Amino acid sequence: MGNLAELQWLIRDGGYNLQERDASGASPLHVAARFGHAEVVQWLLQAGYDTAMETCEGAVPAHYAAARGDLTCLKLLVAADHSCVNKQTQSGCSPLYLACQEGHLHIAQFLVKDCVANVHLSAHDGMSVLHAAAWGGHYPLVVWLVAFTDINLAAQDEEGATALHFAARGGHAAIVDRLLLMGAVIMRDHWGGTPLHDAAENGQLECCWNLVSHGIDPGLRDEDGYTAMDLAEYNGHRQCAQYLQEVEKLSGQQRDSSNQEGQKANVTVTKSQCMDSSANEFSAT
Repeated sequence: MGNLAELQWLIRDGGYNLQERDASGASPLHVAARFGHAEVVQWLLQAGYDTAMETCEGAVPAHYAAARGDLTCLKLLVAADHSCVNKQTQSGCSPLYLACQEGHLHIAQFLVKDCVANVHLSAHDGMSVLHAAAWGGHYPLVVWLVAFTDINLAAQDEEGATALHFAARGGHAAIVDRLLLMGAVIMRDHWGGTPLHDAAENGQLECCWNLVSHGIDPGLRDEDGYTAMDLAEYNGHRQCAQYLQEVEKLSGQQRDSSNQEGQKANVTVTKSQCMDSSANEFSAT
């Protein structure tokens, strides 16, 4: 791959032309960008190749370079046609979205700082670049997007999920904790589910710990009437279910004690409290 001399021969003497495409609609420039062959990209651009040519899915070569994380190829493509910076595929993915999805912080920084890419462009399912980074578990990208752009922490996709939901369901506990520290609020999706519901449903125990430690109510029910513990139990995540059951039990005990004293309940249940109270049951497995 990336043999420039052979490519030049095929085009000049082999009867091939610059408009050749494969079954997906990808051109030689798409392929060169996809595999990071900067020398080939540069030659194709100098030969007058159309940088706006799209695949069947609406991707231009810049999408491939951004997804790969190849800054050299991306710079060449942007210099040739700046309009590719905010170009969206048929599913709504911009080069920035793909960079965030794949965890390429240096690409995101180049697109935002040097190319003024629009951080508010969402895919057609409503997922933002922050959602993509959180779902992928890309901690440095999440922190950079929140700290250095005006992206909305409370933005929801078409199902009502926030970045916190995506991080929780993916088991990215450090991101859950950092988002909460950076001001993310607990929101419900369109089915009434909280990030704790998502974490429990997917057996993400550490995310459950983090969310509980930040004060989320484990007794909240979704539109179907299920608590996070119910979802953990239904999906076979026994450890999560036991932990959340103990949280609810200890929370109830502390509320009862506070009410008897005429004080407002302020419940903080640590994971050590809950794990200690169910240690015998855990050790039996």
